[in-house]
Amino acid sequence: MRSISINTTQNVTIDYELAGIMERLLAFLLDSLIVTVYCFVIFWLLIATNFIGEFGENTIPFLIFVFLIFPVIMSYHLVSESLFNGQSIGKKAMGIKVVRADGQQMHIGDFGMRWMFRLIDIMLSAGSVAVITIMSNEKNQRIGDLVGDTCVIKTNPRNQMSIKDLLKIQTQENYKPKYEAVVKFTEEDMLLLKNTLDRARSNPNDHYRKLLQKLAEKICAELDIKKVPKKRTEFLKKVLNDYIVLTR
Repeated sequence: MRSISINTTQNVTIDYELAGIMERLLAFLLDSLIVTVYCFVIFWLLIATNFIGEFGENTIPFLIFVFLIFPVIMSYHLVSESLFNGQSIGKKAMGIKVVRADGQQMHIGDFGMRWMFRLIDIMLSAGSVAVITIMSNEKNQRIGDLVGDTCVIKTNPRNQMSIKDLLKIQTQENYKPKYEAVVKFTEEDMLLLKNTLDRARSNPNDHYRKLLQKLAEKICAELDIKKVPKKRTEFLKKVLNDYIVLTR
């Protein structure tokens, strides 16, 4: 399964699984079903109220139909993803969302860029262009994603612990905390710390060694520790244990 590393606002890297073709296809089909139902309901209401007749004889119902239906068909994905943080109804149901590949905050221009290429990726090619491009690059990006520098990820991070998982860690008997100021951190901070330690253990490479160094430096600055301990991993584990003991 392909994955991507995204930096959080705390400058901590979290690994996410990239959404596959199947998840994206199912999300697209669900969204298409929603739009189709909407169109059917509008069309049925116009007929039921005798407001719609022969288009050739009465252009007003035709114009109403076009203005009610066409904008929704064309802008559904752009509007929904912009309003709901990268998720349409279909994407939310499938647990996937659109994000910037560089981890920065998404803006309306980013959504607009990928939306503009739906005509090529999906509509004119019946989705074949999107499938080919998604399968041919490491970030599972269609042309719109490549141009907008976006990608579609699963909303649950890989190997991400929950707060419930963190609280399951057993408190050590006769354990004496060393850094009592760790209580200033939040549970989310400690989850990031725990997940980073786990990923560094699973992936002992330069990237995670540098990440642990930066994390240790940041924590030392917050705790007013003048010198960063040489054994960074042990120090970070100590901080995590102190937090658990002091906040339980």
